[in-house]
Amino acid sequence: MRLAGVILAGGMNRRMGGRRKALLTLDGRTFLGRQLEELAMLCEERILVTNEPEAYGDALRDVPGEVRVVRDLQPGKGPLAGLQTAMSVVESDVLWVVGCDMPHISAPVAAALARLLTAEEADAVIARLGGRLHPLHGVYHRRCLPLVEAMLVAGDYRVMRLFDRIRWLEVDETWLEREGLRGAVSFCQNINDPDDYEALLGHRS
Repeated sequence: MRLAGVILAGGMNRRMGGRRKALLTLDGRTFLGRQLEELAMLCEERILVTNEPEAYGDALRDVPGEVRVVRDLQPGKGPLAGLQTAMSVVESDVLWVVGCDMPHISAPVAAALARLLTAEEADAVIARLGGRLHPLHGVYHRRCLPLVEAMLVAGDYRVMRLFDRIRWLEVDETWLEREGLRGAVSFCQNINDPDDYEALLGHRS
């Protein structure tokens, strides 16, 4: 099974005061660099979807292997538009999609999600942890593209509404434990604002 790794970095970063989340650092490495390294463990394609490709040139310069930087087809319309862009350009049928604000993404988790998607012939597999769905560390089949495009044409930009239209599965902590992935539960942690970032760095409790 071929897998494409997709990082969505098309947001305006307003809650972070304009700082690009993908370029925040943890342990001396950008979130983007950490994510691309993890994607490389699993994915034949790596794609960065962004409204500002020029902003990431320095960060990508020392990244080994090929990374395709793709300009968002519909800027300002959120992650659903980022999904559309990625699904329009990938060669692989299955996409591992992550938000750029997630420093602990997990290739083992994504591999397990992709195996489940293939085995069950699902359109997407998403984790529900702590009672909350995490659509931006999920796997999606490219056949979702026509439905994504129809939603955008209709002006419905909410990713969660996509799940009303596709066959999807959710996994939880119990499933992760059965798969031997109990230690990977931080994979969906996302950094929304400066307080989150300070906590990540250990400056706050």
